[in-house]
Amino acid sequence: MTLSPHRDITLVGTLFQPIVDIATGRVVAHEALSRFADGTGAVAPDLALQQAYEAGSIEDVDAECIGRAVAAAGVMGGRRAHDLFVNVEPPTLWRENLPSGLTSGLPLTVEITERALGRDTGRLLAAIRRLRDLGHAIAVDDLGAEPATLALLPLIAPDVIKLDMGLIRQQPDQNVARIMTAVADYAAHSDTFVLAEGIENDRHEVMAQALGATLGQGWHYGRPGSAEDAAAAENTVEARTDFRARVARSASAATPAAGTPFEIVSAAVEPRRGGRELLVQVSKFLEERARAGGDSAVVLATFQHDSNVTPATASRYQRLADSGCLLTVYTVGAASALPAESHSKVIAADDPLAREWDVIVFTADHAAALTAREIDASRHAEGFYDFVLTTDRTLVTQAARALLAR
Repeated sequence: MTLSPHRDITLVGTLFQPIVDIATGRVVAHEALSRFADGTGAVAPDLALQQAYEAGSIEDVDAECIGRAVAAAGVMGGRRAHDLFVNVEPPTLWRENLPSGLTSGLPLTVEITERALGRDTGRLLAAIRRLRDLGHAIAVDDLGAEPATLALLPLIAPDVIKLDMGLIRQQPDQNVARIMTAVADYAAHSDTFVLAEGIENDRHEVMAQALGATLGQGWHYGRPGSAEDAAAAENTVEARTDFRARVARSASAATPAAGTPFEIVSAAVEPRRGGRELLVQVSKFLEERARAGGDSAVVLATFQHDSNVTPATASRYQRLADSGCLLTVYTVGAASALPAESHSKVIAADDPLAREWDVIVFTADHAAALTAREIDASRHAEGFYDFVLTTDRTLVTQAARALLAR
């Protein structure tokens, strides 16, 4: 398949690189790596994919890459769940009909690239739910390359976190410490595997383990090889069984609860009653906390009617967008005053969500939700609400997933 009319780049094959249990050195999985070439020789995969995007052929190219990897699974010793890691490009995730490689019945570990993370959060989570429904596990690729990934971790609930190779190779700094802390916090409350890429020597391996990785990948353990070479590296039954069990638990944890944020949170925490002026100040405080998180923050908000998005509110949200926050806002009526960088969602006037005022914030190390329901919409001018303010990460995550599932 030719990727670009400007340069004759073609997909020439698939190689497989082992993923190992660092403690034992045993191979537990393989990643499929597509290889490309033109008339002069090999072409870097990143360049080939960039040209496919420019040529408008990325969906076809990605489908062929995935299909070839899955077809080789039989050569690699059988069709075992989640043993094969494959990269999937965003346009493939958004397709109405997924390529046959993702619907063949072989459960894969699908790597979500950083190119998918700066987009519509609700759309991303819907795509991930569809993959989970097909039995696939989810890996977040190159953690550390895209800062927003840190805040998205509890919402995505990945089965595997793949640390960007730069983290184990660069001189440790505050950014590495921030990522290390966020990963440790998330992994302590989940069944996630942490995998370090780009391990080439003993020093890299020590750093990978210091960052919390239990799985490793890189030339230190084996270079990419043919499907026949991969078949010779026998996976352990214990590792496969453990992986499948943990994937099942992750999929269950990521299932959105029914109801609105207020319904979910108030079922666990007794609401209090307060006026609009107080809730405005709490909202501003949570927004500032998100802005302090910079480009590792996610903000979800409901404003009842679009008329509640005042010029002052729009100005605050523009500052959030400028800081790199991922914004999703729900209103009755299109909130045209919101910054272009936000994802605006219109809700029906008779939707229970139309009575709510919600501000949900995730940063790399913090989660909080203010969720309120107006007592009597016919007396809106009085401005009284029943509300809950919580920093319980589990509750905040449940509320956020329910909102994003709409």
